[in-house]
Amino acid sequence: MKRKVFACLGLIACVSLTSCGVLPTEEEFDAAPVVKQYEGTKFNKATVVRGDLVRSEDITGKYKGTVREEIEPDGVSVIKKIYVKKGMKVHAGDRIMQYYIPGSESALRKAQNEIEKLNMQIRHARKLMELETAKQKKLGGSQKDINSARNQYEQQIKSYESSLKLLKMDEKIAKEEIKEEEVTATVDGVVTFVDEEAEGTFGKSEKPVVKIEGKTKNRFEANSEYASKCRDGEVVTIEVNAQEYKATIRKEKDSSEAVYFYPTGKLNLEDDVICTYKVALKEKKNVLYLPSAIVYAMGDKHVVYYEDENGLKAMKEVTVGEVINNFTEITGGVEENEQVIAN
Repeated sequence: MKRKVFACLGLIACVSLTSCGVLPTEEEFDAAPVVKQYEGTKFNKATVVRGDLVRSEDITGKYKGTVREEIEPDGVSVIKKIYVKKGMKVHAGDRIMQYYIPGSESALRKAQNEIEKLNMQIRHARKLMELETAKQKKLGGSQKDINSARNQYEQQIKSYESSLKLLKMDEKIAKEEIKEEEVTATVDGVVTFVDEEAEGTFGKSEKPVVKIEGKTKNRFEANSEYASKCRDGEVVTIEVNAQEYKATIRKEKDSSEAVYFYPTGKLNLEDDVICTYKVALKEKKNVLYLPSAIVYAMGDKHVVYYEDENGLKAMKEVTVGEVINNFTEITGGVEENEQVIAN
């Protein structure tokens, strides 16, 4: 009976001590939460799109309307001669006017006069040589005497010819200097204005001496490393001053970089106004594509992520084609308008 009483008392004591915090208690844990790592409502989505992928570069051209040339005086030389009249047709390279160059023209006249004198002296010496040879033969002179007379004249002729060669060089230099002061046309066209009073003067400051009007080009002229990507005869869209126009491409056979854009109508533009044409360097039409940043390479495969039926992030393998402008062509694995995870 006492043993039972002691047992009960011990039990009560333990309970009391435990409630008072004297004895250690067993560690308690909160229940583990149910965690859903990805929730569909938080995913950023991208849609598989069907369309065209194009990588392009800009070709810029300058407008050329009616070709005109205005020839102004240089302000430092006297205009010696104007060779054209109003209404005349001229071609590129034709002489338009000539400046007066006193030193060169004086040197030319002197050289030409000296050349004429020497030519006369050479002709005279040869004539005298022939007469002297005939005379010696008629008088029965020896061959030695004849050769001696001929040699004397031949030495004189050689001296004249050496001087003549130098004078012809002086003449050539003077002509070249004068030719450098010739003004020639740079375009084919018609002379529309001539300041005839400018002849013999320095001309009038900032006033043309001659005006030439050539043919109307009405085209944009460009030189570009991408010209080979342009197709001759193709009608394209160009942009001018933020407006779009249709134009026909024309190319030169002997130039790999020259290309021209002919607007379908006459444009009222100043020369050198800029046009822009976007030429396609790489193009894929009517294909599925996604931003390249959400198409992941895994070894020799490519995958995208999507939200499965449980709202979790899942992986799907896709096949890919060209990469153009940061977009990847999708050739298999997903369908048009399907959504994939973008984050």
